[in-house]
Amino acid sequence: MLALSKCLCPAALVLAISCPGAAAEPTLQDKVHFFTYENDSHYNTDRFYTNGVQFSVKRSTDTRGRFAKRVSDVMCGWLGCTGDALLTGQANLGQLMYTPRHITWREPQPQDRPWGGLLYYEQQHAFLSPDQRTLTTLGVQVGVSGRLSLAEPAQKLFHRILERPQPQGWDHQIGGALGIMATAEKRSAIDALSAGLWGDVRVHTAGYWRIAAGNIQTYAGVGLAVVAGKNLPLVSPPPPGIGHKMRTGAARKSPAAVACLVPWIQCTAFAAVEARLVAYNLFLDGRLFRDDPSVERRSVVVDMVAGTRFDFPGTRTDSHGPWFLQVKATRRSPEFRSSLPVPRHRVLALTIGTEF
Repeated sequence: MLALSKCLCPAALVLAISCPGAAAEPTLQDKVHFFTYENDSHYNTDRFYTNGVQFSVKRSTDTRGRFAKRVSDVMCGWLGCTGDALLTGQANLGQLMYTPRHITWREPQPQDRPWGGLLYYEQQHAFLSPDQRTLTTLGVQVGVSGRLSLAEPAQKLFHRILERPQPQGWDHQIGGALGIMATAEKRSAIDALSAGLWGDVRVHTAGYWRIAAGNIQTYAGVGLAVVAGKNLPLVSPPPPGIGHKMRTGAARKSPAAVACLVPWIQCTAFAAVEARLVAYNLFLDGRLFRDDPSVERRSVVVDMVAGTRFDFPGTRTDSHGPWFLQVKATRRSPEFRSSLPVPRHRVLALTIGTEF
């Protein structure tokens, strides 16, 4: 899924610097809709975290209910975001899929990554500090694993349509469970690593930490994210896409962009590196207190991410904002140990969306 990681960000950065003229900041609609598709087939593999799809709706208005506000207030009291303004709320509906490397084998593969799937709903809220230098994001995800995740019929249908080999080992998948995971992230601007490049084009850098707890994943992570473009905020949210699986980078709700050689395209480049200390992963460890397939999980996992977002200002109409397309490549260090070689994993993510 991530083969462009070596060349994507430099290419985007060249585009950004070569054409410093940018279009005027557009008026934002209340909601942004986008769809993300992640897969490793671009790298000629079909294994590990092999597929993810997600539909998202991001709002700039506060739609939290009374209970959600109470929970947010309590969490912000612990995390230091009390009094910060709500920047966005986001709802995600998606499916994730995991397989071993030999998908045509019917027998168990105890030395390889277990089969597994997750069908989930996620809600996130981002809060911006008064000085606009710190962004705190709170989230909760609820999902089902096992046969109710529908990962098996989804993969078989996809392979049938594309005339690929049919997966045969789903009888050995991680069992069914109701999963929940709470996340909190805080990212802050780093002035010493931010600078002007050319004309109004700038690079802004932010450091961040993130924690997650639940029976889907439990981990703590730290990272460094860089974004290049014009009219950048002091600290930028992560780019659109599937959050906790391939997260990092930077982009805006109203994208800071630079004209890319032609006036009808605007572009933003981003890159990041993130290290996570993993205490539990449902799709490596199996369900708690159950006899599920499992492998020896590595405690430290590192992601390197690079990507480009392209906005098409000419597609704006009275009913919706401009369409955008984002390409993000991720290279992930081995997540488990085995008597078999466990290579790094690469995933390519495509996100397309618009404002309504």
